[in-house]
Amino acid sequence: MPRFKLLSLAALAGLTLSGCVASRYQISDSLMRYGLNENQAGCAAEFLHGHLSTGQVSRLTKAARYYNKNGPLRLGDLVRVAGSMEDPEILLQVGAAAFACKLAADIPIGRL
Repeated sequence: MPRFKLLSLAALAGLTLSGCVASRYQISDSLMRYGLNENQAGCAAEFLHGHLSTGQVSRLTKAARYYNKNGPLRLGDLVRVAGSMEDPEILLQVGAAAFACKLAADIPIGRL
């Protein structure tokens, strides 16, 4: 019986944690609303899935909604939005997604 209890607790923990992670579809839809095309949004969503919680995706969405820009957001704009937030994990993951998906072409790089 102890083995059954252990498996039950593990399954319950897995279900609980899976509810805290944003789905690929939620992330992809949000990114397309920002202005990314379907391929870019799909790639970034695939990367971010499991790395951002539902709450983090919601906060990023809300911050991006109030970003002042004429026209759709680019991923570089989204990185700037993520950088303005008080959650460094969001910036890290959005920046990594931009790099991983080779979408970072519109992010200006300063001189060294």
